[in-house]
Amino acid sequence: MFTARPLFSLALSVLFGELLFCPEIPLSLRFILLLSYLFYLKLILQKKKQILLLLSLFLFFFSSLHFQLVLSRFERQQRAIEQLLPFRCALKGTISYISENEKNYKISLENCLLDSSFGAIPKNLNEEQSKKWKARNHLPFQKIQVYLKKSETAEGKGEAKDDIAAKPPFYPGETILLHGKCLEIHSAMNEGEFSFLQYAKGEGIEAIFLAESSKTIASDSSPFLKLLYEIRWRISKDLEHLYPDPESTDRSSVSSPMNKSAFLKSLLLGEKSTLPEEERNLYQEAGIGHILAVSGLHLSLVGGACFSLLRFSGMEISSASLLSSFFILSYALFTGASGSTLRAAIMLFISLFGKCIGRGQDRISSLSLAIFLLLSFHPLYLYSSGFQCSFFTLFLLLLLSEREGKEERKLLSKKWEKAVKKRKFQSLILLLPSKCFEASKALFLFYLGLFPIFAILQYSFPTFAPLLNLLLLPLLPFFFLLGFLSVLFLHLPSVAFLSGFFAHALSVLLTFFHRLIEISLQLPYSSILLGKMKLSSLFFYLFFYYVLFLFPFKRRLKFFRATDCSKRINNPLPFFIILDLPIFKKNLRKIRILSYLLFLLSVPFFLHTPSRKLEITALYVGQGDGFLIQKGNFVFTIDNGSSSDKQFGKNTLIPYCKAKRIRRIRYALITHSDIDHTSGIQRILEENPASTATNFFYSENRLHIENLILPIQAREDHRYDILKRLALRHGAKLLYWKNGDVYSEDSSPSKFLPAMHSLHVMNHKAEEKTSLSLHCYYPVSDLPMEEANAHSIGCILRYGNFSMVFTGDMPAEAEKEMLYAIKKEGQSPSVDIVKLAHHGSKTSSSPLFLSETKGKFALFSYGKKNRYGHPHKITLEKCNSFGLIPLETAKLGEILIRTDGEDYQIITPCTPP
Repeated sequence: MFTARPLFSLALSVLFGELLFCPEIPLSLRFILLLSYLFYLKLILQKKKQILLLLSLFLFFFSSLHFQLVLSRFERQQRAIEQLLPFRCALKGTISYISENEKNYKISLENCLLDSSFGAIPKNLNEEQSKKWKARNHLPFQKIQVYLKKSETAEGKGEAKDDIAAKPPFYPGETILLHGKCLEIHSAMNEGEFSFLQYAKGEGIEAIFLAESSKTIASDSSPFLKLLYEIRWRISKDLEHLYPDPESTDRSSVSSPMNKSAFLKSLLLGEKSTLPEEERNLYQEAGIGHILAVSGLHLSLVGGACFSLLRFSGMEISSASLLSSFFILSYALFTGASGSTLRAAIMLFISLFGKCIGRGQDRISSLSLAIFLLLSFHPLYLYSSGFQCSFFTLFLLLLLSEREGKEERKLLSKKWEKAVKKRKFQSLILLLPSKCFEASKALFLFYLGLFPIFAILQYSFPTFAPLLNLLLLPLLPFFFLLGFLSVLFLHLPSVAFLSGFFAHALSVLLTFFHRLIEISLQLPYSSILLGKMKLSSLFFYLFFYYVLFLFPFKRRLKFFRATDCSKRINNPLPFFIILDLPIFKKNLRKIRILSYLLFLLSVPFFLHTPSRKLEITALYVGQGDGFLIQKGNFVFTIDNGSSSDKQFGKNTLIPYCKAKRIRRIRYALITHSDIDHTSGIQRILEENPASTATNFFYSENRLHIENLILPIQAREDHRYDILKRLALRHGAKLLYWKNGDVYSEDSSPSKFLPAMHSLHVMNHKAEEKTSLSLHCYYPVSDLPMEEANAHSIGCILRYGNFSMVFTGDMPAEAEKEMLYAIKKEGQSPSVDIVKLAHHGSKTSSSPLFLSETKGKFALFSYGKKNRYGHPHKITLEKCNSFGLIPLETAKLGEILIRTDGEDYQIITPCTPP
């Protein structure tokens, strides 16, 4: 099926040429991909297509080289930007695309020149010095994304506010000069985090620039692009007028109002920046987030409608195809020309060209040509999640349409269409069960194929997404039609009243659909938490899925049986020899059904499963502390807060827990009340109040904390009042720790932790030799302390022969008291890993504490370029003098410590390149 399509072979060579040199893919998986590609080349060779083989090899090596050159240039540009981060710079470039929200403009600039010295070339430089100066200060970039506050433009200053004749301050094609600062493009420092660096690679963005002022220096913009932008800008304003923003409602309400203008801007114009984040997350969780990105569904609808109208008006096919192609290209540019949009546009162009010459379209070849062109001109599209999902989804649909039983399905469709045309209701009733069965089977197989994509990108599977998408498909044309008519009639004074009629009709339809989404998410098991699937698991899942459900066994087996016995040895799939045995011939159907069932039952094994070993994770939280201790399904957290990342809970902690399939945190320990130790836990407590405990949506998809542990001083300290109120509202039990309190997996529960009894019997026999315990040694009394750091909980984790000390932000005097308490109980303070107190401050980690703990590693948790100067030079010198090896979250990102109680290993899964 594939080797008969030359374009598929060429596209596959380009794709594999990039995949095999992608540094983010593990070497073991790249080796498997290489073997797969060599196997495919062998198939081409057996078909005696030497020219295709040579061309494929040439494209493979060419795409590999091209990809590495483009990637190395991108990395070079990132290193150049790092040098400019502290300075104000001047940026000059040509506008290629503009989007906006209430506060900012987001502008894409191309052919940029970034000047670190504001263009003031020093005088009295010779030619060689001038070249060196320009090379150091005048840096060229292909694409830079600019954020500019509206207050810095005429519109933002009110010069054109509420004016019907208002015009946008910028147009595509104009050259502008901006002053401001470059921002760092962050990679993901923790598992589950969004990687802006990967997003920037996929979009070709080499730098982010925060502009403070702007000036147009060349206004000779492209007339065509200017016209498109003016139309887009005017439609955006019309949508805001026709569909005003909903008024704020009570937060306690389950149903939230829909921002219809923002939704329609995203749907019709590709403008997602105005859509509220809560609403965007709602569509994503429901499994219909694809509607917000202009792709093949949108272009097919718009392009198909245009072609049909032109043909209905009597225009010839060639003329209608040409005009429709121009309209599709205009709409692609109109909406931003993303990778998925360009893919759809290329395929539509091929389809219309086929209509002109009277040829049908081979959609697999069309898709192959699209991926070949896009990756050849923009190799880093490989990193774009939108590009990946668009191609994978369509390719899966095409493979499903080519699976076994294609002729029978075509025959059934013809009978159905014939019965519909002749209105034979009796025939329709007879055909309905078969039609429904085939549709259900295709839908099930489609979402079974998409299952790993949800596990890779979203970490959860929306159970009712198939039904919502089935409802969305017939509604989408009405969204487009009513939205277009409401805007059109707004500019026709004689019939302007119709604009309000169509707007009201669309509002009712959108409200109904939005409410349906909310109801679906409140149903039992509306979403299944999957965790993040490994790339190796993804590969093997798709391999077995293809072999079982998409591979043409019957056709291959028939061909194999018709082949001469002397030639069978050359068959690339020798296992057909086994299938041809009499015992398999008789039971082939039963074997296939059994294989299907085994695959479905094995799906959980492809997902993330908690390790049987103990795992201690130090998250990179920015400036703060964050630790998760996990053994199987038991999770114990220590702190988790950040003062530098105000959205740490939403951006880091919750995504990490979703990626690790963590639903419940058995114990959340807060060492003290500072925000850089509490903000993440506070976010979790806020998101899931006890009043929603009966709501399946919240109970299945939101993190739940069973017990909140605070220092004993928190009983009377008002700084903990918010946490205590949120814990009670959340349904978490409040516990207070001081010296002598302990969590132990195999001992009787302490008086402060009465809920521990259920944990002691968990795998007691298996864990007879190695059990987990956390002993609290500080604070030593319940006396109030004015300084929060001074009553930080200090505890030691022990698991077999492994131990680690956690110290919060305790000062040196508290460390001394903690050592005394440990020795008083007859315990040794020596540990394997020391979590240094107060992020490496010079007021903590005293020589006495470091000498007594005798650690091998010192773990520093601090933020990059923090204003406190952590870790202090003195602390680093002390660690060096005691032979402690530093583990710094700011440099390594997430730090994972895995131990079986005897040996332990330290892993940094997100170390920046």
